Amino acid sequence: MKNFKPIIIALVALAVFGCTSESEPDQVSQAASDRTPDEKKTQASTRTEDPVSGKIRDVQFSVEQAILKSGTLELRQGSDFFADLSAEIVLFDDNPAGDGFKVPSDGPGLVPHLRLKQKLEDQGVPDTQSLMGNYQLDLVFGDSQLLGVPFSIVLTAEQHGTELRGSGFATYGDIKVIQGKLDTTYQSLDTLKLLAKRYTRRNYERLTVLNDFGTTLYTNGSANPATAFFGLEALDGNDERRLVKLQFIMGQNGWEVANELEIDQIHEAHPVLSELKGNLRTVEGAKVRGVAGDRFEKELQAKALVGRIRGTSVNCYLSEAANKASCRAAGSLVNEGGYDCFRSFYLMTNDGPGWRYETDLEETQKVDYKTGQVVEGRPPSQYSCSA
Repeated sequence: MKNFKPIIIALVALAVFGCTSESEPDQVSQAASDRTPDEKKTQASTRTEDPVSGKIRDVQFSVEQAILKSGTLELRQGSDFFADLSAEIVLFDDNPAGDGFKVPSDGPGLVPHLRLKQKLEDQGVPDTQSLMGNYQLDLVFGDSQLLGVPFSIVLTAEQHGTELRGSGFATYGDIKVIQGKLDTTYQSLDTLKLLAKRYTRRNYERLTVLNDFGTTLYTNGSANPATAFFGLEALDGNDERRLVKLQFIMGQNGWEVANELEIDQIHEAHPVLSELKGNLRTVEGAKVRGVAGDRFEKELQAKALVGRIRGTSVNCYLSEAANKASCRAAGSLVNEGGYDCFRSFYLMTNDGPGWRYETDLEETQKVDYKTGQVVEGRPPSQYSCSA
């Protein structure tokens, strides 16, 4: 085991992994569907007749999503993980509701920073222009609502081909709001966070949530419903630490809690979908991950480590014939100074009846795609605890 600093990793293709994410503002600590006296006000404030529009870096822009998170307002155009076009205003204020921000400013305090991002052709990561001045801003936030805050903005950065104006509703985190309610069909970590906290409040009255861990979202391809795992660490009425481990599935009306795991279980050993639809490698890949996950869970239980494990991941590399696989498993292990990364490496065999564990591997070993023989490969990353 080697010490490491927890890093949140978002993998939008097949799965999204996260060890520990930030707690959301107090305004979203309530259930999205809970009725409040201000609900009508919330519904009205999420709609605007003058949505933010204009241009960013000389490209026409119409806001599709406004997100307020960690003291930054992000105005986005594009539905991919990285927006096609966006403006990020770093406010240095985690709770700007009811405040205004002007640049140039005639008062004390930090001046907001501006980041103008554009996804250029043949680039996966947006190109960024950062401004700490030489632009004009008039940004006003309204009163805080349950899921976000209304705002109006006039922004001009003439030398960077940028001019925006209009109003909107900035959600607390990457969620979507429809008529004042949380859109539970939206596939995002922040949506799962709200739903997990809602479930915990309804089922555990005396638990106080401290943080979340191990967030994993599987898109599973178009032929299968998306699934997810979300873990919460909390204090009970006796100030004892409790873990709540929830598995989700995307139902007809949005995310649903499919299962609550026991404290000594990990989600890879108990897949929500017993079988995936798809090609041979997709189907067999899901099966062998489940068997490897079961092996990893039993190993953690036998070594009395599972109660200290938070985020986990299992990843398997299959041979072309899908009869051999090298699997890596990793778990964030709590210790007095932070976290260690506990890893295991397995050779798995499919000899007809199904997949089974054959032997342990070294961290640099994997199966050859063509022959299924064990060969040398790359060691796991030392910068994150993922399989």
